[in-house]
Amino acid sequence: MNKSILIKTILTILIFSIIGIYIAYRVYLQPDGIDINKSKYPVTGIDISKHNGKVDFKQIRKQNIDFVYIKATEGGDYNDINFETNYRNAVLSGLPVSAYHFFTFKVEGKKQAENLLRAIKGKHMDLPLVLDVEEWGNSEEFEELKVIAEIQSCIDELEEKTDLRVMIYTNENGYRKFVKRNFEGNELWICSFNSEPKIGKKWTFWQHSHKGKLIGTEGLVDINTFNGNREEWNNYLKSNKEPEKQIIPMSVKKKSSR
Repeated sequence: MNKSILIKTILTILIFSIIGIYIAYRVYLQPDGIDINKSKYPVTGIDISKHNGKVDFKQIRKQNIDFVYIKATEGGDYNDINFETNYRNAVLSGLPVSAYHFFTFKVEGKKQAENLLRAIKGKHMDLPLVLDVEEWGNSEEFEELKVIAEIQSCIDELEEKTDLRVMIYTNENGYRKFVKRNFEGNELWICSFNSEPKIGKKWTFWQHSHKGKLIGTEGLVDINTFNGNREEWNNYLKSNKEPEKQIIPMSVKKKSSR
């Protein structure tokens, strides 16, 4: 066998083995999540993407769901193909809604902000925009300081072009690597499937399960809670509606989905 072909074959087998191990971990080994104290954390929300298929938000709302985050974009040019439909139907259901963007380490932060801004142009957001910052999905080598700088660039562009706040979603490992000692003015959404987040800093949302089951979605769904009681939640919603949110029109043409 030709040496180059042998190397390619070995690399292909290695890549598929890694993918298989990861899938097995996500399905069989990673914690399902934990049941939280609903008297302490009574407000529940979900985050969804195209992977949840067609979502019946009226059914979702009937199951004591208080808010929804919808994936809009990823990197510099990817658009979630279900974002427009999910956004429209979530708004029609009366659920508080906002959008999140998966942050790609190898793309300039400003370019990623422009991608998200195109997607949300003309749309009202009831909650802060969210940057999903995690190593999963960013398997290539990266420089932590460079990633931090690009996250800041993305946040700066979003806050300059809108009057929306920007929140960072990450897990405890991502918090230590990219967020700790940075982004003091930005709220946090922490993922922890083993226990209440232990990061030494106040968080706004906590994703405590990614294997939730709800009528109205296909497959499993991520479950989140707000850090506060009902009165605090109502005040939080009001704080995001004042002043009235307006998305500044952009001249950049929207790129196609894939």
